[in-house]
Amino acid sequence: MNEKAALKNFYEQCGEKYPEEELVYKTLRGRLRKKFVIAYLQRMHGSLLEIGCNRGMYLQNYHGGERFGIDLSFNVLRHAHTENPMSLAVSDAERLCFRGESFDNILCSEVLEHCLHPQDIFKEIAAALKPQGHALLTTPNYTGARPQYIAMDILNDYAIDCECGDHYFHTAYKPEELVVFAKNAGLTVLETGTFEKDVKYATKIPVLFLLLGRLLNRPFRSRKFDAANEAFFQHFSNAIYNVCHFTGLDKLLLKLVPLGVRSFIYMQK
Repeated sequence: MNEKAALKNFYEQCGEKYPEEELVYKTLRGRLRKKFVIAYLQRMHGSLLEIGCNRGMYLQNYHGGERFGIDLSFNVLRHAHTENPMSLAVSDAERLCFRGESFDNILCSEVLEHCLHPQDIFKEIAAALKPQGHALLTTPNYTGARPQYIAMDILNDYAIDCECGDHYFHTAYKPEELVVFAKNAGLTVLETGTFEKDVKYATKIPVLFLLLGRLLNRPFRSRKFDAANEAFFQHFSNAIYNVCHFTGLDKLLLKLVPLGVRSFIYMQK
């Protein structure tokens, strides 16, 4: 099986077995990401294509026009939300199944890091956008060496396997790298930067407990303990963020955080 086919098989398993939306958007990172993306969706008008739409949570929150979504996984689309009508199709983000200049807006959130040929994603976005159309793309940020693979971790609990063993392809990009991709595709960069900065201060103390728990559990390798430890970390981080946001302390703390854990770019054709 070639690398592309292996990725397809891996994400079909994830789509069938892993409830990503239910888990991710309960975390602090997920909450902040959802808030950030929806703020941009509220600025858009006309048709929207979401590349890598998963079950369509963002499409359900878009009210500016027709909704379209594509995902590599047929299994995840089978479990898509049905509250608001939307058109869904199985398609590779690196080779979209639509005619050129079809959409007023495109959202591609947390997809680029999973793709083998990132420049192709930007070329497909440029081809699918109508003239003057807008696109928002988000991806993990990084410092130091660029990551290439990450551990399966929680995916093991859902009986998901990957040909590459206990790690799967998952990289990251800095804002300036996204700018190069966009310009090479002939897109105009309107805004770029990082977000999810609150994660940097809200997890400082909780992560110490998380690491301590992992250390204590090392001789026992209890998955139940690991799950409880992770849940405590998420609750603790959310609580710290809520307190700081309610009291206004976050405004001071954010001045100490130069970069967020996510990169974004907002573009126009």
